[in-house]
Amino acid sequence: MIDKSSSKAGGDGCDCGQEPELMRRMAMTLDSDQFLQGVERKLAADRCHECTELEACKVWLDITAIRGAVHPPKFCRNADLFEEISNDAATSSF
Repeated sequence: MIDKSSSKAGGDGCDCGQEPELMRRMAMTLDSDQFLQGVERKLAADRCHECTELEACKVWLDITAIRGAVHPPKFCRNADLFEEISNDAATSSF
């Protein structure tokens, strides 16, 4: 018998009731975690669950843990959202 509860097309095979660890790491790396809330956070988690670039994401996060980052990688399904959050945070701090 095949357990279909963890099979997702292209995604990380996660329990989608939980927030993806990679998304949390990405938000923290980009200083966006505190601004990513509510429906936006849920939608970002859904996009992350469907990602097919998990290995690239892990490598990117490991590298940026050492050298830091200002912008998300282009392959990130939440790149536009993280850029928007970053831009909003920058303009509201002045």
